[in-house]
Amino acid sequence: MSISKPSGSKIKRKIADEHRIFQVKWELEYFCCEIKDKIICLICNNTINVPKLYNIKRHYEQHKSKYNNYEGLMREEKLKELKLGVKKQQSMFSKVLQESEAAVHASYVLSELIAKHSKPFTDGDFIKECLMKAGEIVCPGNVKAFQSISLSRNTVAERVTDLAANLSDQIKAKSSSFESFSIACDESTDISGKAQLAVFLRSCDKNFNIFEELLELIPMPGTTTGEDIFTCVFGLLQKYNLPLAKLNSVATDGAPSMTGKNKGFVALLRKKLSEIHGSNIHHMHCIIHQEVLCTKVINMENVLSYIKKVINFIRSRGLNQRQFTAFLSELDSEYSGLSYYTEVRWLSCSKILKQFWDLKEEICQFLKTKNQDVSLFYDPIWIQDLSFLVDITKHLTDLNLSLQGKDHIITNMFDIIKAFKCQLVLWEKQLKNEDLTHFPTCSMNKSSLDDTCSYQKYAEKIANLTTEFETRFNDFSSIEDKFFFSSIFSISIDSVPNHMQMEVIEIQCNSNLKAKFTEVGVPEFYKYLPASTTTDFGRPSWNSS
Repeated sequence: MSISKPSGSKIKRKIADEHRIFQVKWELEYFCCEIKDKIICLICNNTINVPKLYNIKRHYEQHKSKYNNYEGLMREEKLKELKLGVKKQQSMFSKVLQESEAAVHASYVLSELIAKHSKPFTDGDFIKECLMKAGEIVCPGNVKAFQSISLSRNTVAERVTDLAANLSDQIKAKSSSFESFSIACDESTDISGKAQLAVFLRSCDKNFNIFEELLELIPMPGTTTGEDIFTCVFGLLQKYNLPLAKLNSVATDGAPSMTGKNKGFVALLRKKLSEIHGSNIHHMHCIIHQEVLCTKVINMENVLSYIKKVINFIRSRGLNQRQFTAFLSELDSEYSGLSYYTEVRWLSCSKILKQFWDLKEEICQFLKTKNQDVSLFYDPIWIQDLSFLVDITKHLTDLNLSLQGKDHIITNMFDIIKAFKCQLVLWEKQLKNEDLTHFPTCSMNKSSLDDTCSYQKYAEKIANLTTEFETRFNDFSSIEDKFFFSSIFSISIDSVPNHMQMEVIEIQCNSNLKAKFTEVGVPEFYKYLPASTTTDFGRPSWNSS
């Protein structure tokens, strides 16, 4: 066996492998120091790449003639002076970097606000101008900080795109931790006539953290059939890695494309789930949409049709609108005009009716000057109908607003609906007895007519409204037994599914958990349950999110 001879070539050593250590004495001898593992010459601020005495000494030789004269205490003071200069320079660079980061951060925050409030991206320039003017007054020395905030149209558009992409990435990252999720779908037409499908997501992880977000707004340039909507939603769930096995419920409006028996979106979704997992989902008709549909049963078109006619007469003609505004100004009215009425925006109905009621005398006078028919303003029956409509739409609008917003769970919303149904029963009884406690406009009108009018006839309309609420919210009543998780400490054990009864008893008998339930409420309370008690009990809570 031959023995190989060592090669004549030598292995080169790397500087990093030598682990050379900077010596403190070199600071005074050669005016250098170590900053973040780099040797910096304090005289010229250059970096000495190789931390060897020879290299440091050779670099110092370039400045030797000028700095060799410093000796003893003078040399020490000069070292401190040079160190302080480097420190100031670095702090200046750091400050510039921090200011730059703050300006970018502010740009993102303001762009987010512009997008959230549906303002045009060009408003960014105006906002910056406002910031500059405010800065000149409040903090003149820091105006440059506001100047560095970029809010041009293109920048705002880029920021919003970045924010949307970031939200999308966050949802994709979180989707793997979801134990259960629900979606809400709403197809509508925007102001340009294009169909848009909004898909909202609400999910819950194993720690009972609830996450809700607008998943995506999908333009639908072609048809909007149930198949089209299903294709869009199914592709969207795949895009965000949301498995159908964890889909618990879906909320839609009552359009045929959504609720059709065979070709509706929900029917196709259930068919797909049955093919893949053999499972089913809960389908809920949007509570807010149901509430708006209930209001249609009031049917007081005799009042609304005339009000719409009057408003259109004033608002649709520029001269009439200007003259009416000037007329109100002369009378020192608290209103400057009338708002447009539109059936699409139900919330505007209450506001417009209240305006019309408060301005009925001024409107009547103005219409007289235009030779318009004002006979209804002198019809006590019509005025009586108007006063009732003002009050009932105010109640319905308050209900609608209480159902809106984030972080509502189904039990809270259903409780609000149940409370309103109880109020309807009370109002019906009171109207039969001419009690107008909860109808202030009606009460005011009756007082002005010396109690000659009767409001008993409106009890029937309240009864019809009660019946409509009972009918439309029947699908929620059918699953009310699943809402026991919101009243865990007051529910009867007999009402709890058998496989959960033991865990519920343990929870009800735990005084610490009871105190926590009172403190934080649902769903926050379920985060505090011991892991051992959530094996069976957690699933209904996830599904009810």
